[in-house]
Amino acid sequence: GQYTVDEVARVAEEENLTWAVAGRNLHKLQTVLREASTRTGKDLSQINVIIADTTSSASLEDMARQGKVILNCAGPYNFYGEPVVKACIDVGTHHLDISGEPQFLEKMQLIYNTKAKEKNVFVIGSTGFDSIPAEMG
Repeated sequence: GQYTVDEVARVAEEENLTWAVAGRNLHKLQTVLREASTRTGKDLSQINVIIADTTSSASLEDMARQGKVILNCAGPYNFYGEPVVKACIDVGTHHLDISGEPQFLEKMQLIYNTKAKEKNVFVIGSTGFDSIPAEMG
């Protein structure tokens, strides 16, 4: 997550991105933004912080409604990923993750592929470098 925040902070202005960070712990999210600000030299004090918890479907749906695309960096996905995928599909927000967990990816396709197509929502897993070794296997 920290690396993702750093990289989004670096390119957001150039790419005209509006973005936020989300998670269950306000203090940790503020720390991530503060550290990213230090590393990138960008003022991130105005970046929105959204409290969302995988045990609360309402909080996940609220988070998903606030974006067009959710980049989910919270694993292990076998434990924490499905509620985020479900919330995104339910409200019509695209979902990307950096999972390299084949069981999770297959399960999401089996359970949510039809509903995602009906809602015209992309659910794309394994979008990160860490996913390459699992795919190569």
